[in-house]
Amino acid sequence: MRKLTTSYTLGLILFIFSLFIGILCFKDYGMSWDEHSQRELGLVSYNYMFNGDSTLKTYEDRDHGSSFETPLILTEKLFHLTDERDIFFARHLVTHIFFLISAFCGYILALRLFKSQWIASIGFIILVFNPRLYAHSFFNPKDIPFLSAFLISMLVAQIAFEKNKPGWFILLGIVCGFTSGIRIMGILLPCCLCGFLMIDIVIAITKKEKLLPIISNFSLLLISFVLAICAFWTTLWNDPFNSFATEFSNFARYVRWDGIVLLNGKYLHAFNLPWYYAPEWFSITTPALWLFLGLAGIIYVIIAFIKNPISYLGNTTQRNFLLYLACFALPFGSVIFLHSVIYDDWRHLYFVYPSFVMLALFVLHKLSKSNIKLIVSLLCLIQIGSTGFFMIKYHPFEQIFFNRLVSHKDEYLRKNFELDYWGCSYMQGLDSILAHDSSTAIRVALTISPVVNNTDMLHPQDRKRVVFVWPNQNPDYFLTNFRYHPGDYDSIKELYAIKVLNSTIMGVYKLH
Repeated sequence: MRKLTTSYTLGLILFIFSLFIGILCFKDYGMSWDEHSQRELGLVSYNYMFNGDSTLKTYEDRDHGSSFETPLILTEKLFHLTDERDIFFARHLVTHIFFLISAFCGYILALRLFKSQWIASIGFIILVFNPRLYAHSFFNPKDIPFLSAFLISMLVAQIAFEKNKPGWFILLGIVCGFTSGIRIMGILLPCCLCGFLMIDIVIAITKKEKLLPIISNFSLLLISFVLAICAFWTTLWNDPFNSFATEFSNFARYVRWDGIVLLNGKYLHAFNLPWYYAPEWFSITTPALWLFLGLAGIIYVIIAFIKNPISYLGNTTQRNFLLYLACFALPFGSVIFLHSVIYDDWRHLYFVYPSFVMLALFVLHKLSKSNIKLIVSLLCLIQIGSTGFFMIKYHPFEQIFFNRLVSHKDEYLRKNFELDYWGCSYMQGLDSILAHDSSTAIRVALTISPVVNNTDMLHPQDRKRVVFVWPNQNPDYFLTNFRYHPGDYDSIKELYAIKVLNSTIMGVYKLH
């Protein structure tokens, strides 16, 4: 017991340190575009569960999983939160804490795989202090909870297959069901795990070993998963099989958002994105060393599997890395093959990042036993320092991180890529107007919904001072995050601007 506690010490220190930082800064982040609609999904699901309201049956976004949204509503009810500012700040904090808990699970997973506190600690840092994911861990109620639950499922899977006990396979099915109830793509993990169990059955038959324990674990995993996903995803309560088939079809070809995105200076329709859209975004927004290590891990596992497939197919430690390779490559492959509609960088695929990190740690562990381990350690420290410097300098806009694979010249990023596409910086833009103008009624141009959404993050007395009017109704101020219009506004007076990596992500203009 003492050895176990000692092994977790560094992870606990990192978790507490990260939690302390999160508590200090969670109110620095504005509201993202989708937060109102996600909360509405939670309310509709809550009312269906506890008040008998049937709105969910015809609700447009019922195919969006409610596993995480319903607990957020329960938290809101538990603490009697009524003002929008308190509600959404609480949601930010809870989402971030869930992310940190999953990162600690990632630490435990790495510790179990590599038997090294140093490797596990690096893994925690790579998971938590990825600049984009860190910022999203506050205001992204979709992709980050899914990433977090997926990572927790990965840990439970490793323990279940190592211990080979029925109780762990029941828990694994429950956790995978919760994960799939956030995003239907969560079924990838139990599908892969069932595939491994089928391989175990074949191996057992070949070696004339006992089949009953394997078949039992297979059945327990499958049954507990089906029951859990039906329990956590309220949309499935009425007609589980048909509803699941419909929602999976919707996921494969999501056509509800008919918009455009900016990539390499060109606007592209979300229905007709090039195959490299997601891979390019992943490549240019992941810290360089972690990107290199992860790609090296992918290559290493592929070559090792080809050389010795038996060691990666049997119930061994190596099989975990085959799982991570599948959980990273298959989602990218399915998006490309199915021409799935994705947008806003690679956020719909954020859940693959933990698998990528484990593959990076696999290579890092190999290098740590080589003659260049001091050089590798130094490079890791330099990358951590560089990333940390960026996050401190540009807080709370860490989501605008780009590595050096793209230029950081003046306004290059703004004119070539989506930056603050969810409009979180509108909160700081509104704050700047309120600090500058003491009028009781400040007329602000109504352009896109994040401008309005972020008034909910203001104090109630300040919220009342902001009056939204149409652009042709003589507004006093105009705010933009440059989405859909990355060009300059030279003809009007700039009052306030936010720059990240030499590109303006938010502009506030006084019109008269």
